[in-house]
Amino acid sequence: MLATFLTAGPIFAAWDNASTVGLLAICCITFPFWGLWLPWYLFKEFFVEASRGREREKSMEEILKEEGPKKHQVFTKGEKIPDWKITARVKATKAMLKFLAYTDNWFERKYVADVADEAFRLIKGAMEDRTIQGIERRVTPEHLEELRTEIKRMRKEQERHVWGRIEVTDVDIVHVEAPPGKENHTFTALVSARSKDYVEDDETEELVRGDRRTYAYQEFWTFRRSEKRWVVELVRPTTDVDEVLAAKNVLAQIDLEEFAKDADKEFLREIVAR
Repeated sequence: MLATFLTAGPIFAAWDNASTVGLLAICCITFPFWGLWLPWYLFKEFFVEASRGREREKSMEEILKEEGPKKHQVFTKGEKIPDWKITARVKATKAMLKFLAYTDNWFERKYVADVADEAFRLIKGAMEDRTIQGIERRVTPEHLEELRTEIKRMRKEQERHVWGRIEVTDVDIVHVEAPPGKENHTFTALVSARSKDYVEDDETEELVRGDRRTYAYQEFWTFRRSEKRWVVELVRPTTDVDEVLAAKNVLAQIDLEEFAKDADKEFLREIVAR
């Protein structure tokens, strides 16, 4: 501003001779002030004044902080199986799957884990929708009949079992049977997951059983080999853990003899021949 006045003084003194040139010079020199800064300043002050007293939209971090950890807490439902209880079995089964996968890719460890993960989410989703459409070929005929009966009961009582978004957090293969005859092949997976788990009235959406909190839970899912895929044969709660672990892994005699050549002795304690 000081520079502007010092420059403008001589120009005004010679106004009669160069009034037009002086005016243009002043405009050019002072343009950063009146052309740029002043409009920006007035515009900013206008919005500051307009927003004064208006409630500001909160960020997600502020919302989560206000809600506290309880609303995002995951609760445990049912008996959680401690790692030490299944560690020996899981290691033996992992080695057994690796051995079997050399000649039969149906036993590839990642594949069977993915089978369990997909079936778990698919079937619970179908039960929530109260339909067997899309899962008829994913389960044995016997288990399909059990699911159909449960769906009929829920429709009759106007109930809906809600799981919502299901997150499978872990899949441990705890039992494998591979005796002679592919139709006799089975595996059992301990599936760990997180989701809602409650029953609501189909019309009013009022709670009938449970609550709308998120739970972590586990289930044993047993699969049987069919002609085209692994299909669900049985679903059991974690209270059956002793029964599941009491049944040893099974190999054909010739396969067990071959497996035993390089296998750890601790693994052999978990396997029998049939």
